[in-house]
Amino acid sequence: MSGSSSTVLTSLCQAWPVESWKDLNVTVALSGGADSVALLRAVLEIKQQVAGAGTVAVLHVNHQLREAESDLDAAWCEELCQALDVQFAVLEGDVARRASVDGDGIEAAARAERYDLLANAAERVGARYLATAHTCDDQVETVLLRLLRGTGLRGLGAIPRTRALTPSLTLVRPLLDCSRETLTAYLAELDQPYRTDTSNLDSQYTRNRVRNELLPLLRKQYNPEVNDALSRYATQAQDAQHLIEELAGELLSQCDLLVSDTQLSLLLSAFEGKPRIIVCESLRIAWRNAKLSEQAMTYQWWRRLGELADGTLKGKVLNLPESVRASTGGGRLYLQW
Repeated sequence: MSGSSSTVLTSLCQAWPVESWKDLNVTVALSGGADSVALLRAVLEIKQQVAGAGTVAVLHVNHQLREAESDLDAAWCEELCQALDVQFAVLEGDVARRASVDGDGIEAAARAERYDLLANAAERVGARYLATAHTCDDQVETVLLRLLRGTGLRGLGAIPRTRALTPSLTLVRPLLDCSRETLTAYLAELDQPYRTDTSNLDSQYTRNRVRNELLPLLRKQYNPEVNDALSRYATQAQDAQHLIEELAGELLSQCDLLVSDTQLSLLLSAFEGKPRIIVCESLRIAWRNAKLSEQAMTYQWWRRLGELADGTLKGKVLNLPESVRASTGGGRLYLQW
């Protein structure tokens, strides 16, 4: 086994141990680009080595944002899967409608639509895992983007290796430790072509400017190892966030949380003397338990709510996003909507 091939297969197996999925149905998201083609080839190579009772199916999302090029990508992916003798399906969504309904830009709407389509299709074929080809380069770009936007610690954690999409389906990103350079070298060893998305060169998209302009400048003029530095930040932020969430959960268990259809309340005395970051995170968990939307809750709003909970703000009423009213009385914090 050659160098790049060994690196890719070893990284994938370490991140996503084959014993955990070889007997289950899994799906692979395939765009046709180098990263996703490398992921598919690696998954199939490992699957061939270990056998197992599970099946591998491939899903391609055609957002129809690049007119004929999008259709050509879908056709190319279908031909590849026919050659590899693997089940394949094309999924189509209406990104423009999604952007209009959600009030998001095209990039955010495409991402949300893509995951909804992929999750629904994966569940229809009985898959327990959906694998996507995010790389360490994607991780670095995401960390830098979020730093520039002023993200908090949670955002600095960037792309997690796994997350639950539904109660029965887990998203897994087994190539987060691999670079694009390693994956293209792996494909070259296989003599495996791939598609090039011309929209990745379009500077109207912020991520493309970070990838094609800012990161090369940082490597050249500031730190040749900026990728490693930003990746470490992401790992450390994830570890710190996990600890904060654990402590916040323990704090919330002491707050006598009461939730109804129109309000939640918590015991104020539990928050006294507690670190503000833990107080805010416990309030975020309570907010989620009430199934309230977090989209408009900025850092400043969580901070203000934390100050109300720990007694820094006394006798105040906060009119929070999503028409939520926060107040205190009788030794309790109330959120009403």
